[in-house]
Formats: sequence, C-alpha cells, structure tokens
Amino acid sequence: MTHKFKTLDRAPVYVKVCNAIEEDILSGVLKEGALLPTEAELCAQFGVTRSSVREGIRLLQQSGLVERGAAKRLVVKSPNASEIAEVASRSMALGGATFGEVFETLAMLYPEAARIAAGRLSDEALGALCDVRDGLRDAAPDAADEIVGYAVEFFQQLANGLDNRVMLAMLQSLNLMIGASLRLVIDQTPNAHERILGAQTEIIAALKKRDEAQARAWMMKHIEDLRRGYVVAKVNLDARIL
Repeated sequence: MTHKFKTLDRAPVYVKVCNAIEEDILSGVLKEGALLPTEAELCAQFGVTRSSVREGIRLLQQSGLVERGAAKRLVVKSPNASEIAEVASRSMALGGATFGEVFETLAMLYPEAARIAAGRLSDEALGALCDVRDGLRDAAPDAADEIVGYAVEFFQQLANGLDNRVMLAMLQSLNLMIGASLRLVIDQTPNAHERILGAQTEIIAALKKRDEAQARAWMMKHIEDLRRGYVVAKVNLDARIL
C-alpha cells in the first residue's frame, strides 16, 4: 500500500508576508532604524492585497521587530526583553507546552537565578521585591487574581534585578506561562496566600544576607510547593497550558 503523508500546512498570505520581512530583519539585511517600504510598495513587491500586508505588519509589531516612526513609516527595531518573552511564551504554549514542562523548567532556572541574585541584586531591586511581598501580605487570602499577580510579579522583579537581558527574556517567558496556569488552580489550593507569602519572605531574607545557598534552597522549596498545588488541585501535569 502506498504511504500517505499528511497534507502540507498552507500558511495564510499575511503570515508569509510577516515571515519574509522577519527573515531579512533577523538575517541583518534590514538593520535597526531602517525604513520599510510603504504599504503600497509592499503590496506591489509581494503581489498581495493591502489587508494581507497590514496583518503581516501587525504580527511584526507584536513581535517587537517594527514600530511606527515619523510620518507613520514603519521602522525596524530591536525587540526588548518583554517583547521577546511574550513571543516565546506564546509560541511555546501554542506548541503544546504542558504544566509539568513549565514547572520542570522553573525548577531548573529560578533556583540558579536566585543564587545569582543573592550576589548581584541592588538595594533598589531588593526594595522592589519587598514591595511585591508587602502587597501580597496586604491582599485578602481569597483574592485569587491578586495573589497570582503578586506571585508572578515576584518572579518578574527577581529577573529584572539580574541585569542580564538574555536571562530576563527567558525567565519572563516562563513568568507569562506560569501566570496563565496559576490562575486555573490558585483558588483550589489550601493556604495558597500564606504559603506564597512565607516563601517570598524567606527568599528576601536570604537575598538581603547575600546567602547564595539559602536563596537557592528557598527558591527550590517555593517552586516545589507551587507544583504540589497543582497536584492538590488535581491538575494533569501532562495537560497543555493552552
């Protein structure tokens, strides 16, 4: 019997427009600050409709690769860490990332990030972490959205303080996915407010003492506790986040 292959995916025209422009940006053919052709010129070059060009440009803007400059002309730009993280997290989630995979990655990266932070965070960065912890402390124990917000913001402020753009982009992409997943289970997890607050307090104490080993250890405990929350809430760790 003749083998049958799956039908090839047929990307929409606007995706092809986005990919063509993106390729020249990422390859360095189009440098930061370069002006893109006008919409009319892009339509003529690609042989597509204006709506396809506009949708392709919208995807590029979401990726942080272009922005509107003077006279509304499109300008090539370098995406910042937040934009890179958003694109990466969206791609991973759509690609089938599971709850278990996210937590496994958190467990590998964030304890080391906490260790580095103990020797690197400025007083200002430590102050930002304290502000997050204090906000969580004042939140109502049943305010699920607030608790999730402060839990994710704590990770975010720690990542910000590392002063490493590559690590920041990687950690931020995890933050976005952990935030989306925590909202599904936080109100089903007993004493979630108290447990997260306690972990944040211990991590901050270790960071203030510049105790790298203790900061790493408490971050590991914190992430493992978050993972146990999914077990308590009977979430299938093999299930996709999206």
